[in-house]
Amino acid sequence: MNLNEIKLKIAQITKKSLFKDASWMLIARLFNVIVQAAYFVILARSLGAENYGSFVAVSALASLLFPFVALGSDDILVKEVSVNRQIFATYWGNTLLILLINSIGITSCLLLLARLIFPDDISLLAIAFLLSADLFALGLQEASNKALRAVGFVGKAAQLVVLNTVAKLLAVLCLVIFIDNLGSAAKIELDAWSVLYFASSFFVSLFALLSVNQIAGKPKLNLTRVKSDIAEGIYFSIGMSANNINNNIDKTMLASMATLDATGIYGSAYRFINIGDVPVIALISASYPRFFQEGSRGLNSCLNFAKKLLPVIVIYGIFSFAAFQIFAPLVPKILGAEYQNAVSTLRWLAPLPLINGLQLLAATTLTGLGYQKSRSVVQMIAAMINLILNFWLIPIFGLYGAIWATLTSDGIRVISLNVILFFLYSKSQKL
Repeated sequence: MNLNEIKLKIAQITKKSLFKDASWMLIARLFNVIVQAAYFVILARSLGAENYGSFVAVSALASLLFPFVALGSDDILVKEVSVNRQIFATYWGNTLLILLINSIGITSCLLLLARLIFPDDISLLAIAFLLSADLFALGLQEASNKALRAVGFVGKAAQLVVLNTVAKLLAVLCLVIFIDNLGSAAKIELDAWSVLYFASSFFVSLFALLSVNQIAGKPKLNLTRVKSDIAEGIYFSIGMSANNINNNIDKTMLASMATLDATGIYGSAYRFINIGDVPVIALISASYPRFFQEGSRGLNSCLNFAKKLLPVIVIYGIFSFAAFQIFAPLVPKILGAEYQNAVSTLRWLAPLPLINGLQLLAATTLTGLGYQKSRSVVQMIAAMINLILNFWLIPIFGLYGAIWATLTSDGIRVISLNVILFFLYSKSQKL
């Protein structure tokens, strides 16, 4: 292939809608990485360790329950609307109804139990605003993002992601001004941040709602479909919850069963892995509605689409593995000499972007084919295996026990998902 042919091939690829959509998502997520770094540093320094810990405690609980706010109704919207654009209004209305009722219910229950869950130092005002931001407002943003992707406005969805991050940065800058001007007490600082945090989240969620209504159409209710949507959507919630547990349980167990130093080293190395995952996540996010479209045409159509993405994911996974091996020694220069052990940790974790890319591709293919239940079961089993392995290996091997548990459980997950796909393909060939 000569140079002109290569240029022509590249030009053809860049003109494809999937490439443009993935590019939008990639740019938005990379921008978020940069802005979130600034947001994290300013917030941690402004609140101080104790207040920041309180904020993290409330947010962590909200993140565990977040998958059940919409009960998967936003994913059902993508599934149905990506195939039939005419039914958008009904699925959008039902999603908003489920999200509103669940977020109010979950927030109210947590507020009633707040004094049993959180220390008395965290005011109920702060808890209420933080939970409302991380459950209702964030849920509305996520639903709006998926609604825009379902109707083909991936660029607009990416802009919402950027807007949310910028709004958080502006909120924390307002907090700095508030503290400098008033010199408020610690508890007032957290209360002030909770109000600013909610205000920024609510503004973005309101803008997202209005954008969807204007671009895709206003919501309509069809209460006869709510029950069936929840029955199918609950598997999306279970799968997301299991995935959250699988991704975070190792860090929690390291802190309680090993040392905080080991937890910090592992967590810092994992931050770089999360950055390495960004391009693959952007690609799958951009192509999410397409999987449902291809799945509606049959197994072979969906598998053929997945095969087109496979080389990109494999090549990128190999490239990222090599990059982490080469540039790992730079970690202590970036974070400080105390993170020297993060070099070997990052090198051990380097296969994860490839493993995560392969499992995300297989999992999304199953979802597109209508086998979300099978995907959720595999994710739950992987989370349990991760929990068991961490419980067994961390007391013996410490930091490396968590690494081996992660690699093993994620490896089992990607193998299991592909075994299911192979079984479905073999079964279809016999018919």
